[in-house]
Amino acid sequence: MKTKKFIRSSPHLPVKDLKQTLDYYRETLGFYDEWTEGDKDGGIRRDDMRLLFGEDAGFTAAINNTKHRLPLMWFVDNIDSVYAELQERNVEIADGLKTHPYGLREFAFIDINGYYIRVAEGI
Repeated sequence: MKTKKFIRSSPHLPVKDLKQTLDYYRETLGFYDEWTEGDKDGGIRRDDMRLLFGEDAGFTAAINNTKHRLPLMWFVDNIDSVYAELQERNVEIADGLKTHPYGLREFAFIDINGYYIRVAEGI
């Protein structure tokens, strides 16, 4: 009998344009194995991280705009290599790689839908 445990969470994120989002995550951020269901829902993965998207430009604009952005947290291994790779891919870094007193090294960037993505590794 399997033991009860929580494994991961992946919100179904609203995006402005599903095709543009999948292209950006594949071409700019190095994700792969994309899938779609119809023309409004889809997802993509990189290693063990899976992201789900639903096209809803109005909702995206409501949560990511000039007043605020929805922050997302991605945990990775070997953050120095991830940081270097995203710089090589010309991703505009919003906050450089730093070590924080709360036990994480992290940096941040803003994706094409306005999400403030914090990339972190425990120290």
